[in-house]
Amino acid sequence: MKSYHLCKEDYEEVKQRLSMRQVAEHYGRKVKRDGTCLCPFHNDTHPSMKIYPDDKGFYCWVCQKGGDVIKFVALLYGLKNEEACKRLIDDFSLPIHISDLTYKEKRERQKQREREKELRRFREDAYSVLKGYWLLLTEATLDCMDWHFEEALQELPVVEYRLQCLRECPEEYFADREAVRRLGEIQRRIAGWYDRP
Repeated sequence: MKSYHLCKEDYEEVKQRLSMRQVAEHYGRKVKRDGTCLCPFHNDTHPSMKIYPDDKGFYCWVCQKGGDVIKFVALLYGLKNEEACKRLIDDFSLPIHISDLTYKEKRERQKQREREKELRRFREDAYSVLKGYWLLLTEATLDCMDWHFEEALQELPVVEYRLQCLRECPEEYFADREAVRRLGEIQRRIAGWYDRP
């Protein structure tokens, strides 16, 4: 392994780029649709390890070992966490340039991660707001006597378009200040949905 030290951001970037399922399968685990597989840490004959969705890690109900992608590799190969992280970087050819970074490069890297984190948080929050509004509008279209019926007919296609934009180009959506302001209005509209005018 190379002789450099990893910082907290390196670990976070590895965990962000690799899913637990992807790592388990790369190292020979056959993960079933329900997320279970044979545990490599004991003599397992019945799948007892759960690979959790949304990169929540793994856990074996029999030997009670669990953790994230780095811990998985560390346990699998008897490595320290830093060595396991470096192995993941090498094995998956991750574009993480970690040796001999200048202060400016480290600072830029940190800013980029912060922007990505902010965008991810915006995307999750915006999706939650738009999906909630979409559900209310969809419900309102089922009854022409519903006092939100007209609003639903007008706004439903717009909300579906905004959801599509959020999925396909979240960076542009986030950069559009008017669209972000509109999300705040939608949030207030949802909060007062059952208040009669």
